[in-house]
Amino acid sequence: MEKAKSYALKLLAKKDYFESEIRRKLSQKGFSEEEIEETVIYLKNQHLINDDKLLERVKEKAIEKGKSSTYIKRKLFSKGVSIEISYEEELKSAMNLLKNKYIGEKRFYDIVKFLKNRGFSYSVIQEAANKFLDEEE
Repeated sequence: MEKAKSYALKLLAKKDYFESEIRRKLSQKGFSEEEIEETVIYLKNQHLINDDKLLERVKEKAIEKGKSSTYIKRKLFSKGVSIEISYEEELKSAMNLLKNKYIGEKRFYDIVKFLKNRGFSYSVIQEAANKFLDEEE
């Protein structure tokens, strides 16, 4: 079990991982289910893995970067985690994207196309485009 712990600590020294990712990596390395379970319990007790905190950090970072809820859900699903993104969070993300990355004519159609190509829902696109155009005037 010490080898499993040291391998997990080595992984966590480089970056944060979700519990499901640690389990998968330990399993791929050939550790038994018992060793994996004991290692995960140890890591939780030492507060070295915390899915809730990591989930919030990943979500906030994605919203700051202007990622759509579809993108965030797909990225986290690939890591073995599911999440719900609220309408307000997706709207905030769309507004961040427009403020930081949108370059072009300030026309409703162009803004809708820009956001649609990045996976935002139409209701969010419509509200974000209207707010963005109102702020520009």
